[in-house]
Amino acid sequence: MTYECPNERLKDFVTNIELYFNQKENQVIYDKRNIIKVVEFEGKKYVVKSFKTPHLLNQIVYRFFRDSKAKRSFENSIQLRRLEIHTPEPVGYIEFPTPFRFKESFYISDLFNFDFEIRAVFADENFEDRENILKQFIEYTHKLHKKNIYHIDYSPGNILVRKIGSTYLFSIIDVNRMQFIELDNKLRMKSISKLTKNDKDNKLMVQHYAKISKLDEVELEKALNSALKDEAKYLANKKRLKKIKG
Repeated sequence: MTYECPNERLKDFVTNIELYFNQKENQVIYDKRNIIKVVEFEGKKYVVKSFKTPHLLNQIVYRFFRDSKAKRSFENSIQLRRLEIHTPEPVGYIEFPTPFRFKESFYISDLFNFDFEIRAVFADENFEDRENILKQFIEYTHKLHKKNIYHIDYSPGNILVRKIGSTYLFSIIDVNRMQFIELDNKLRMKSISKLTKNDKDNKLMVQHYAKISKLDEVELEKALNSALKDEAKYLANKKRLKKIKG
């Protein structure tokens, strides 16, 4: 067992997370490849993500050569908060390796009470205050890029939004796949290429990004169109492989 939990009061919670995670009263908020639950401990609610045991080769890779997704989630969250980028406060992570393989792992964070995901805004053209939200969201995205943050899974379900008066607080989750690197136009636009296929929304975002960044709008639009084509090819190939596998 390997774990990290800076808060001494929560070490029992982290080190016994399997017991707490498997309680029947927990709320399941995601159950596909990985499982995410809301778990209560000493009267406070936390989000616990259980990462699926990797396939055999990756069990060896994660055991000896690469940090686990749980550990990367924890460390990336700490770095984001140091950079004043909101993500739910990290509590800790824990791994359960064997001498030669990597097995189960968990990442634990505070529960963030949000009003909606950015996905809801992209999905509904009549969403209240929609244009303002999208513009503030692009300002937030530009802030990430200025701080050299490249979130590889920057998709609509991974951005949570809380309304505070006339402004919006954006919080990113699922941060295990992230790089802290200087971004060029290609990476900037690749970062937002998974958000929507709506041409009108993409135009709005490119225009506002160009305005606040002082970058050339035509060049940004070319970069986004290229990224959108690459994303479409990737999804088509993924779908084709899924059919072949049955």
